[in-house]
Amino acid sequence: MPTVFEFGVTLMVKKSQLSSVGLQAVLLRATRLHFVYIAAFMASIIVFDSWNLITHQAVANFWTAAVALLVINTVFWYLARTPSRGGSLYRTLVILLILADIIFASLTIYWERGIASSSVILFTVPIITSAMLRSRSTLLATTALSAAGYTLASVRYYYLHYGESFRVELYGEVGFFCAVFFILAGLLLAIDKSTKSDS
Repeated sequence: MPTVFEFGVTLMVKKSQLSSVGLQAVLLRATRLHFVYIAAFMASIIVFDSWNLITHQAVANFWTAAVALLVINTVFWYLARTPSRGGSLYRTLVILLILADIIFASLTIYWERGIASSSVILFTVPIITSAMLRSRSTLLATTALSAAGYTLASVRYYYLHYGESFRVELYGEVGFFCAVFFILAGLLLAIDKSTKSDS
């Protein structure tokens, strides 16, 4: 008959295994959805290029960034399908994918002329992906990095191409969208709490 200590150890092992399986499932879902995300982005570039709506240099930049993200996502998807002893690897890969998303969105914003860009919504991808980890600190850190990436891309483009827009427009747009990022994070946290309370 197992002792209380042995039962506790067995329960802890089962919890860690469930945690590892859960993180693996999160990484698999995230990478699969990223394939759709990247395909949609590439399709939009093809459409815009066919109608000569963007320059050849912009097309080259967008394709380079999209292919780089595709390679990263494919490698992470492959690693997610391989067995691992713990969930730390899967968590690390999800975080690296989130960072890649933020860099991808920031570069897209910069190449689309900063605050004139219509791709601010790309920052919702890393924010929502981080929410899949069900970690408040990870979600808030991702939101802060997304706000930093958008601010850097917008401000850098503005001062390297001074005169294309007004300064008040720059800081107004940056402040508004950064606030929206944190509002989105707050809503995701509220949804997670309500889901836990219902369960």
